[in-house]
Amino acid sequence: MSLLNSGSGGVLDARFMRAIEFWCARNGMSEGAFGAAVYRDRGFVASLRDGRSPRLRTVDRALAVMGEPPAGPAFLREVEAFLKVTGVKRSLLGREATGNPSFVAQLREGVSPKLATVEAVRAAMKSHASPAEWREICARVGAMPSIMTGARLPSPEPPARPEHRDHGPDRLSRRLEDRGYVDTREAAERLGLSPGTLARYRITGAGPRYYRFGGCVRYREMDLDAWAAGRGGRRNGGVRAGDEAARRASS
Repeated sequence: MSLLNSGSGGVLDARFMRAIEFWCARNGMSEGAFGAAVYRDRGFVASLRDGRSPRLRTVDRALAVMGEPPAGPAFLREVEAFLKVTGVKRSLLGREATGNPSFVAQLREGVSPKLATVEAVRAAMKSHASPAEWREICARVGAMPSIMTGARLPSPEPPARPEHRDHGPDRLSRRLEDRGYVDTREAAERLGLSPGTLARYRITGAGPRYYRFGGCVRYREMDLDAWAAGRGGRRNGGVRAGDEAARRASS
């Protein structure tokens, strides 16, 4: 029997759950609203808490909303790098980690494993790789979502925000304010909406144009006024300061 998607929740599942909790707290959105907006399932987050281990393609939908690189492609790159660096046969890795010698072949064909399976495969790879080899593997993989790295995840509780401003360095906040940007709470007050509604609009693309500066979400006052006047606004998925999308959006 194939064990490609078997296994109970573990560290990766817990890190994914914690990332969602923090994102919802920081953006003023309930977990039910997050599940409804991203998966059309208000009980999605509750199912994770009950022990559900989601597939990578499911995880990647949430990571896209949270501004993280996708886990699926990163995991495939990690497996490919491991095979090249260590010389371990793909059938051995699959058999040892999942009981399925065809695991890598199925992964290459687009089959999406559960996070619990990913954790088992990564543990097997680390057991076969020396510290130097693992450093080389990590160097070849490139960008990975924080849930798959050793990075410390923030507490689900939102940090204290003076004057109810969005989380972010005070210096950056002051600079953005000087340039006509406001945070989510101020934008919501200006439009007569709740912060949670604006957070949901960022997922669906129905709200005013917004910008991401690191971990800060900001709105320009002129964009808020334009959206309020038309009650439609242009759809976008958010833009990050410094990239091509930001240049086009601010032109």
